[in-house]
Amino acid sequence: MMNAKRLIGPVFLLACLMLILIACGAAEGPQAQMVEVTRVVTETVVETVQVEGEVVVVAEDGMAATPEPIGTAVHQTAQQQRLIIKNGHMTITVEDTETAVNQATDTAVQLGGYIISQQVWDDGAYRFATMRLAVPVLRFEDALRAFRTLGTVTNEAASGEDVTDQYVDLQSRLDNLIATRDRLRTFLDQATTVEEALRINEELKVVEEEIAVIQGRLNYLGDRAAFSTVDLTLNPWIPTPTPSPTPTNTPIPTAQAWHPGNTVQLAAVDLQETAQGTADFGIYYGIVCGPWLVFFGLVGVAGWKIVVWRRSR
Repeated sequence: MMNAKRLIGPVFLLACLMLILIACGAAEGPQAQMVEVTRVVTETVVETVQVEGEVVVVAEDGMAATPEPIGTAVHQTAQQQRLIIKNGHMTITVEDTETAVNQATDTAVQLGGYIISQQVWDDGAYRFATMRLAVPVLRFEDALRAFRTLGTVTNEAASGEDVTDQYVDLQSRLDNLIATRDRLRTFLDQATTVEEALRINEELKVVEEEIAVIQGRLNYLGDRAAFSTVDLTLNPWIPTPTPSPTPTNTPIPTAQAWHPGNTVQLAAVDLQETAQGTADFGIYYGIVCGPWLVFFGLVGVAGWKIVVWRRSR
């Protein structure tokens, strides 16, 4: 009996406290919902918390979802396929442009690809072509080897870009935005005033626009990583022309001007040189041969006199 009397007081106080909390909650209902809307837009709805070797996903109601071992999450990330955007460019000299275009098309189709764009034109004598082909990323190297057989490769380039991290980041942002959108739709259904509904709808519109932008970027990266592009420039083989010899025209002689004064000066110079040469010759040989000529002359005179003297006797 005494125990029952002692419990009456605490029970009465607890009942009064519950009535006060219910009244306060009813008075602050619409305002609290608006505060919650703002918090949802600015904070991450789902967060991952590591607790004693497990990954615990905290749900929107604050309750922990089914735990997933950390080793499993890391293993799945490690096994994730890398997303590589590959591009190639080749300039090829071919014997027949139309045949090369058909062969390149057949090669792309056989590898599971398709034509993105194609242009063929001629300059009146030869035909040229450019092609952009898409092939599965796993057959990119096979496509390059096949295209090299079309003719003589004069230029070739290939490049790759790893977009895995960018794709994973965009996917995470998209998941968070989708969760936020779903929360906003729930608040929109629970709105009690027109002003509250308009404000929630405006926030919902912004989130949906961001979702569309990120989804478009994800689709682009996924398509580009799934199919590589190869740009082909097909040039015809143009023989080098042999230049034909051109006849050399015989120049027509032209009469030169007559300058008699120059002729007189030239003759005077030649005469002077001839006289000097003759004088030098006489002086040189007169000195060298003169004594011998005198000696032989005297001997000849003496012999002639002796002959004359003998005949006179």
